[in-house]
Amino acid sequence: MVTGAHGQVGRCLVDRGADGLTRDDLDLATAGTAEFRATASALLTGDRRPDVMVNTAAWTDVDGAEDPQNRRTVEAVNAVAPAELARVAAAAGVRFIHVSTDYVFSGPAPDGSRGWGADDPVNPANEYGRTKSEGDHGVLDAGGTVVRTSWVWSGPDAPGRDFVSVMATLAENGVDPRVVDDQVGRPTYAPDLAGELWTLARLDGPSGILNITNSGEPVSWYGLAREVFRCTGHDPARVSPCTTRDWPTPAARPPWSVLDLGPWTARSGQTPPDWRDSVRRGLGSRFRLG
Repeated sequence: MVTGAHGQVGRCLVDRGADGLTRDDLDLATAGTAEFRATASALLTGDRRPDVMVNTAAWTDVDGAEDPQNRRTVEAVNAVAPAELARVAAAAGVRFIHVSTDYVFSGPAPDGSRGWGADDPVNPANEYGRTKSEGDHGVLDAGGTVVRTSWVWSGPDAPGRDFVSVMATLAENGVDPRVVDDQVGRPTYAPDLAGELWTLARLDGPSGILNITNSGEPVSWYGLAREVFRCTGHDPARVSPCTTRDWPTPAARPPWSVLDLGPWTARSGQTPPDWRDSVRRGLGSRFRLG
């Protein structure tokens, strides 16, 4: 069973056969109420009872989370709901997996260049990261599993907008963008993440924190934009670099979003696909690949 069935990752899990829950089934914005807990309990103990619940639902508008008018909803969806769902799942004997984010970190690369690991202290720099971190703690306290990921995208064939699809559209429309070059991470293709989560759901093992992203050399947003232009048959030189200071946003972004994939690779026995290969796959159905 997966929450957030209309989201990037939830939709991909539903495509694989998961029982999808939408906001109409379970509204995470009502977390903290007796009604929310009763609805969750009924879902996890009734005819639809799953072996595993994967929580992909979240408030993901990072800048919108900074708006005081949204704080109560952001807190409910990202912090309160995951903890309550994990507790209800534990009581029902249902394994619980919660999808989290690199935004729980905010500092430069630890030890120079390694990815953030499960034991590294979190230090979120914005409300999105803070509330996600609170949700992580609640899930872990209830015995659930937290999966941190980064830079999730779905491509132009999927509903909604993401960085890769936006860059592909700009390339096709003759727009030459300036893109931040001092934020570094690994892009994660939603279908690939869903596949790894499906594998995790079928694996035995202890709960705790795992990192799952696409593999490959870390890249900046600027480098990713250049790769999108190249893959769609356009000149990467049309993309210009800028700094975070040149592109201010309401919410601060972490400069280093690279996550350590070693524990997941050891547990699953497989390495997630390289992000460059995933970009080609995700764009291939709509564009002439260069």
